[in-house]
Amino acid sequence: MTLADVLATLHETDLREHFVTRWDEAQALLPPDRPAFLQHGQIRAAWEYGSFRQPLPVEVLRMADRIAGDPALLRMAWYACWRIFQGPRDKIQWSWPELRACLADDAGLFYLVVALAFIPAVRAYHATIQVPEPVTHDTCRQVSCFLLNYQRGHNGRHGIYTNQVGWLGNYLAPNLFVRIGRLEYWLRPYSNDYRVYRRTATNEVIVLAPGQNAFTADGTCCFTAGQPNPPGCWQSVFLETESDVTGHPVAPNGHALPRPIQLSRADWACVLQRGDTVLDMHIPSGGGMLQEACAESFRDAAEFFRTRSPGRQIKAIASSSWIFSDQLEAALPPDANLVRLLRELYLVPVICKPNDGLWFVFLQSPFNPATAPRETSLQRAILDYLDNGNAWHPNGMILLLDDLPRFGTQFYRRQFHPLLAETSPSA
Repeated sequence: MTLADVLATLHETDLREHFVTRWDEAQALLPPDRPAFLQHGQIRAAWEYGSFRQPLPVEVLRMADRIAGDPALLRMAWYACWRIFQGPRDKIQWSWPELRACLADDAGLFYLVVALAFIPAVRAYHATIQVPEPVTHDTCRQVSCFLLNYQRGHNGRHGIYTNQVGWLGNYLAPNLFVRIGRLEYWLRPYSNDYRVYRRTATNEVIVLAPGQNAFTADGTCCFTAGQPNPPGCWQSVFLETESDVTGHPVAPNGHALPRPIQLSRADWACVLQRGDTVLDMHIPSGGGMLQEACAESFRDAAEFFRTRSPGRQIKAIASSSWIFSDQLEAALPPDANLVRLLRELYLVPVICKPNDGLWFVFLQSPFNPATAPRETSLQRAILDYLDNGNAWHPNGMILLLDDLPRFGTQFYRRQFHPLLAETSPSA
């Protein structure tokens, strides 16, 4: 069957451009017999290893049989499996057919069968680079996390969202993307333009915003050229000379401040900037963001990657997510786990659109506060906050590895305001 035949049979002809580049390459490698990822033995083994919270549902095996017996479904499933787990690692393919026209409510099961191939692929890859078994086992839990997301949004039905299945390819070569305890990490260049400075004599830390960014009046969001800027926006500046650095400070709660400060280069060293190596952190779904669990994960991840990459200087843990929004401090009680975590991190504004990131909370696209579910305390708290006329924004976060011993003391927040007063031009 040609790509056109497959897409026509599946009633997905509008997606041709997303498959045409790699389709023939993948189909040339389709095994003559039933592919391994559709064999019951491999599916059972993957399920047993993947830390699922229930026995293997019989409908998963039935879907594997249905795929194996349908030429169009087989070729699409093989393409997905090959593209995500075996083929060139050039970029993530995000667009996948919904398959509701041919599979109705079982469409999510199709991608769950494909996603289970992630587990043997990760196990084989980790074995070649000698990743410790507990790390491999925890990393393979990601499929069960994605399954829980789907079940939350589909009244308990089994499946994987099409907008998540392609992400699984990130965990394979050449990346080393692993779960360590509660959180996931991979070594990447720092991709934001914020610069982090540390005073050599006292270890105090301050973040300066990049130049030529438009910030909202309260400094919580930034915008690039071409984005409509709301009233009250101000423009940041950044200037380096041989003796000084001048820029707009960012408070650790994620608010850029409109009044610039000046730092002496004799006293302050830049300890993080774009391109430096960081542990890019991701947060698997599942709750349980206890401060103690996060601290343990941070420490273990730093040790794991330092041991495996002794020649690379890893500067910080960094991430961007809805979960780092400073608005959680207004929406949740002060003793909430997420609020306690935020107070230990250095938050920075990120380029975003209103309500970015809330899909992960509500599993609704497009997000609509009027119809979004209010099933959990977090959902209710965020919606109550939005009902007061607010729009949600994500944040970036930074935790310098040298500051891991200070985690739990609110180090960045405690030292900021005295430091700001000292470094202001009028001081």
